Amino acid sequence: MGLFNFGKKKSEESSQIASEKTLSNYGVYLRAIASDSWNGSKFAGSFGPLEDFSFVDYWTLRKRSLRLFRENIYAKGIIRRLIWNEIHTGLVASPVPESSVIWPKEDATKREEKGVQFGEEIATQFNLYANTPAVFDWGKHRNFGAFQAQVRFESLVCGDGIIISRIDKDTQLPRWQWVNGDNIRTPDNYSCPKGGYIKHGVEFDQYGKKIAFHVRSEVNGSVSFERIPVRGKHSGRLISWMVYGSETLLDDTRGEPFLADTLYMLKDLDRYRDAETRAAVVNAMLAYFIERGGNNTTFTRPTDGLATRLRPNTIEPKGYMEEGPRQEIKITEPGTIYDNLLPGDKIQSFQTNRPNVNYSVFEQAVLSALAWTHGIPPEILMLKFGNNYSASRQANNEFEVYLSRQVKKNADDFCQQIYEQFVTQSALTGQLELPGFMKAYNDQSKWRIISAWLSTAWIGLNRPAVDRQKEVTASQTALDNGLSTYDIESRRTCGLSFAQVMQTQKRERELMERMGFTPHTMEDNNGKPAYPSSGNTAEDDEGENGGEE
Repeated sequence: MGLFNFGKKKSEESSQIASEKTLSNYGVYLRAIASDSWNGSKFAGSFGPLEDFSFVDYWTLRKRSLRLFRENIYAKGIIRRLIWNEIHTGLVASPVPESSVIWPKEDATKREEKGVQFGEEIATQFNLYANTPAVFDWGKHRNFGAFQAQVRFESLVCGDGIIISRIDKDTQLPRWQWVNGDNIRTPDNYSCPKGGYIKHGVEFDQYGKKIAFHVRSEVNGSVSFERIPVRGKHSGRLISWMVYGSETLLDDTRGEPFLADTLYMLKDLDRYRDAETRAAVVNAMLAYFIERGGNNTTFTRPTDGLATRLRPNTIEPKGYMEEGPRQEIKITEPGTIYDNLLPGDKIQSFQTNRPNVNYSVFEQAVLSALAWTHGIPPEILMLKFGNNYSASRQANNEFEVYLSRQVKKNADDFCQQIYEQFVTQSALTGQLELPGFMKAYNDQSKWRIISAWLSTAWIGLNRPAVDRQKEVTASQTALDNGLSTYDIESRRTCGLSFAQVMQTQKRERELMERMGFTPHTMEDNNGKPAYPSSGNTAEDDEGENGGEE
């Protein structure tokens, strides 16, 4: 089930479109009475997103978005910029079990140590699982990071898609499959049980709750559909759910592509760019012409030489070749200099207004509007930063606000679900021993313990600082004046909580001591680098040699 499925028969497409456009009686009524129905274009002939005001044509939106991504450099640049910054190599899970809930009667120090210990064990097991494509991916070729990038990419371009969890019989762990929105369709002649209904490939029960998705697949020209339930019939386990590329309304059945509201702008901008490029190329290839002087021909009457020009096989008038033949200029290479003009002749070139000097200004104005529409600073989208530190820092801050929100959305939409199913399945099969987990799993009143074990933080790309020294100094000033907290500044600097940083530093100091190194702290070393406490250091060698001498 790849991203793009072409080569479909025209009749099949027509049938699919017709089935996708099936409306309720009320929707048909609205379309019948609407005399000003919108044909999907902001103006006649444009690249608009919708069919009319009462019906979202998801099929057309996806096709136009796919085409735009393939052909339009601006659309491709926007999508890539988002994926590279939001996902990068993948969000990383940092398990932080709520030790106060799991071991409420334990001493605070002891339960914190247990929380760190179990958190490290869960993180190790999950990372091994997530980085092994043969175990993680249903297709056995993507690890967790690549899976995140694929989900985000196709949900942005196609509008939505579903994630399917399939339990592997050998490992007893879930393997994950992604199906983009183009393959979620309504099968022909399908009847929903118990008064339910199906719309745009999504099946609902009589209460309007999503209960299944219908996935289309084509193998060797044979088309088939698979019904994927949302939850297991007996276990209640979450089997599939939909991931959206952009914001949706509560009543929306499917998701719209990320670029749906700017399709026509990107298309027109691309056309304008191509027109200017072609005009500039044509202008560069225009031939020069010769402006003749008044005495460079032997013809004294308008009819002189006419027979020769019309009848090339006749003998030319005497004196034509001798006194004033036409000069032929052949310029075959760049930089050619021609100096054989007759007196009064001038070489002239065609003057055009291409390239348009206002094109770059117009392009930047349109891209700025597009960036503002999607909540992205124009400087980030166009990768154009001024020399002013404050302006660059402000643009970076605005983008961090967008990224923090989007990272949280990606984590909530699918990353956390994948992590929770791994931990739960590992605990149920005995691959992870989590005290109290099994007992709480079978007792719904102890849901807090389950939530405490599944608690984790998701860490994305740590944004590079515009000027790290200035930012660290500003953070220290804010801390000294009581205007911030260590946790806030820690998350802003490295993406980790202050507790996580301190715990990591503690483990690192213990590791350095076991290996014979002196832990590096400002108090112990006065800012000097840490050296091994034993071994062949430069000072030891110098001292030994001095003693021998």
